[in-house]
Amino acid sequence: MLKFLRLSIRVHSYATEDVEKVMKAVENILGEVGFSVGKKVLLGYYGDQITVLEYEVSGEHDVAEIFRRVLKSLGVGAVGVEEKSSGSGRLHVRLDKQKAYRGFLAEGEVDPVKLEFFYEGDWREIYRWLENT
Repeated sequence: MLKFLRLSIRVHSYATEDVEKVMKAVENILGEVGFSVGKKVLLGYYGDQITVLEYEVSGEHDVAEIFRRVLKSLGVGAVGVEEKSSGSGRLHVRLDKQKAYRGFLAEGEVDPVKLEFFYEGDWREIYRWLENT
């Protein structure tokens, strides 16, 4: 049985971006679930400001619901698997920040919103989830 433990989201907002719009992009991905958010400000190589936003969702039901939406929109091919021998691991998804801001879920490799789903059980059950969505 696949059980989601938590979801961690990390995204960068660069000096040329509006932090509020980047936050809106992530909140569009999260939907109506509860979350916590942390913010760090770093300096880039040329002294430019980079805001790192780190979101955390811990409710099993909420994390599973977000994963279902992502899976339904992108398919299994968008999910990276990091499996541990203990029957747990992480599922990775990278989403396009601009499209998320506009309310769409799409894969993104350049400056993405990085989602990391922590789980216990057999990750292969996501194939059954896809059949049932």
